[in-house]
Amino acid sequence: MTAHTPAQNSISDRKALNAGIWFTAIICLAIVALGGWLTQFELAAPDLSDGFFYEWQLATPNFWNAATAWIGFAIHNLLIWGATWWAQERYSKYTGTLRPANYWALAINAVFIVLHYIQTAVFYDGIAQDLPSWTAQFTVIMMLFVIIAMENRRRGIFFGKKLNFRKEFYGWLRRYHGYAFSFAVIFTFWFHPMVPTLGHVFGFVHVMLVMLQGSLMFTRAHLDRKWNFLLEIIVLPHAAMVALGQGTGIVYMFLFGFLTIFIVTQMHGLGLKAWVKYLFSAGFLITILATYLFVRAPYQANEIIRIPAIEYLMIFLMYGLWWSFARLTGQFGGKAVKQKEWHEGDLQTV
Repeated sequence: MTAHTPAQNSISDRKALNAGIWFTAIICLAIVALGGWLTQFELAAPDLSDGFFYEWQLATPNFWNAATAWIGFAIHNLLIWGATWWAQERYSKYTGTLRPANYWALAINAVFIVLHYIQTAVFYDGIAQDLPSWTAQFTVIMMLFVIIAMENRRRGIFFGKKLNFRKEFYGWLRRYHGYAFSFAVIFTFWFHPMVPTLGHVFGFVHVMLVMLQGSLMFTRAHLDRKWNFLLEIIVLPHAAMVALGQGTGIVYMFLFGFLTIFIVTQMHGLGLKAWVKYLFSAGFLITILATYLFVRAPYQANEIIRIPAIEYLMIFLMYGLWWSFARLTGQFGGKAVKQKEWHEGDLQTV
């Protein structure tokens, strides 16, 4: 009998990716099925005084509603951080098969996804009961501007133009982005109860797929550019649907804001021909003109730049803070980068 090597007995990263997508779809169907059960919970009366009221929280919360959500969030996040640290200490090369850290991360995320489903059915509340809604929005914004910074050396930031960030900055992003991104998606995941509105379901699809991506650390699937772009761009329809569900004009801010980021930054990493880029840009400009001449008022066109301005300013702020800290601590010169063999091609999203 021929002996099999560990690599031969391992599951391929592609099979794990496909299985994770099917798992996400099943969980979403389960969320929809949970909708009738959740109607028994009495929700808090809307308070629109500060513009950040979160509609899906209990009218009369108790200790266990909050405790189960916070404990679930904390343990989930700490275990994933532990798996990320363990992988970084042992792996440096990317493979086409899963290794122990991948199995652990996949199992941790799957277990806590199911636990949050049960927690919603029994206690309803997420950590939104104790926090304003802008905190969940900022974690998503943070993840997006870090991705844009990480991808600078490949696709640039402004119309394909690459900014001259120091190489040590990329090493820092490479080492710590997994911790930041896992916090962002796990925080967002436990912020919301698993209610079956279109915006919530689409949001849970997004965060569970990013969890899947993080679980595939140090695999080739983790570096797949088309897959990474899908995870990056999916925030656009999600944000627009949530805004549309709120019945306010902010849908234009989210829709055109994220479309602006696509035109200015993201499409330049897709290998598109020049004429395709011009076609996208022309369609975007025509849509903008038609919207703000015939649907919205011209003075409201500032909605287009609000989200891009925040994203791009945060990139420069992050780089400035990193540069100041690195300068003060003597990290220039490659020390942090040379601790491991980091490759430029490895600078991808979680």
